[in-house]
Amino acid sequence: MRPRSFQEYVQGPIQIGMGLGIISLLARWVTGTTILSSPESMVKYGVFGGIGYALMGAIALFMFSFIGRRVRQDFPVGLTMGDYLKTRLHPLGYWILLVILVLTSLHTLFIQGMAASTLCQFLFDTPLYVGLFFFFCFCVLFAGFGGLKFIHGIASFQVISMFAAAILIPLYFFVKEGIQPVYDGIRLYHPYMLVINKYDLWNFIFAGLLVGFGQFFFDLTSWHRLFMIEIKKVPLTFSLSGLIWITFPLSFSSLFIMVIFTGGFTDIHSILVGLANKITTPFIFILFILCAFSAITSTFGACLHSLISLIVANILEPFQTKKSDQQKIRMAYLLSILIGGMVFVATLFTSPTLLELLFYSGNIYSALLAPFLAIVFSKGKVANFIPISAVLAIVISYIIQPYVSDFQSIWFSGLASFTIIVICTILTFIKTKWRFFKTKLN
Repeated sequence: MRPRSFQEYVQGPIQIGMGLGIISLLARWVTGTTILSSPESMVKYGVFGGIGYALMGAIALFMFSFIGRRVRQDFPVGLTMGDYLKTRLHPLGYWILLVILVLTSLHTLFIQGMAASTLCQFLFDTPLYVGLFFFFCFCVLFAGFGGLKFIHGIASFQVISMFAAAILIPLYFFVKEGIQPVYDGIRLYHPYMLVINKYDLWNFIFAGLLVGFGQFFFDLTSWHRLFMIEIKKVPLTFSLSGLIWITFPLSFSSLFIMVIFTGGFTDIHSILVGLANKITTPFIFILFILCAFSAITSTFGACLHSLISLIVANILEPFQTKKSDQQKIRMAYLLSILIGGMVFVATLFTSPTLLELLFYSGNIYSALLAPFLAIVFSKGKVANFIPISAVLAIVISYIIQPYVSDFQSIWFSGLASFTIIVICTILTFIKTKWRFFKTKLN
């Protein structure tokens, strides 16, 4: 059914409670990268890499519960993250962060497109563009055209299918194979995976926490859901979502352990092939495919809808104030087609790994963490140097990236923005005190 107003398209007809809020957040954050990157991190950094990946997301969601409570106390009513930023920033800083928000959201959509590409290559003996075309068409129709009401209408089914797969598939494998053969196989073929004191593992976890905090705190969809949930239920909703979310990467890491204990592997594609060979029950195989595509489509749809809402409400509307609700909705439809087509082309012609994609944007999210916290916990409008510090830190970190490791560039990015903010704050304080002192002398 077509939304009656643009607000209904963006936020649905009613405020949501804790139950639907948790479902909505899980539909956003149980992603293609949760299913495919958590096993990839386990393969690269050992079993504890998979555990670390799970902890990073859970801690970030839990911490966002405190951020969300503060935001809703200061700004009870809003549609998008842009509405909040407009009250906290001067025009220059506001537009800087809006541009970064759009770029990071497009990157998130691209990551989900790459996850869909991986699954399409694994599942279908057809040209890649055919499977991707149907995937993007479905996402554009249900999220871009359906609006939030339709997204919530299928979110429950998507989350149920993901829960069923996360519980039943590992249980099926462990009952079938037994725990001891799995453990013996890991010790025989991949003993490094049981090592906890690998230097790269701790680098991965600490850098991942910076990226995770920045990604969760600066996510359009999380903010979108924040303004829809009843104020008193915000902290518990986000905390419980983090607690539940942690089970998904752990479950899928254990699922892929069931594949690699029998021998070697080369990459995530070879693991998927091994998984297909091991799943001999049609029901279990269908459940896995349903879970994977539910995770990818729910995340892609939620991010696409939030990005469209931000563009129409905060970027286009200031220049076209006399647009009616129906005109705004039609504009949202057009944007969904354009963005879906753009991400489709980008996905079709590039092929980085999911873990590379996850950390390629790490410099951006790490640089945004300190400015974001300064915006939320400051009183009144914040100075332009706070959003500018993020831009400077991002540029500098990418300049030095060829000369340091990926993890070091992420740490440097976060430290650079924090240092710039501290120095500018001290200089501003000294300047203010000097002016006050001169006034007293005069």
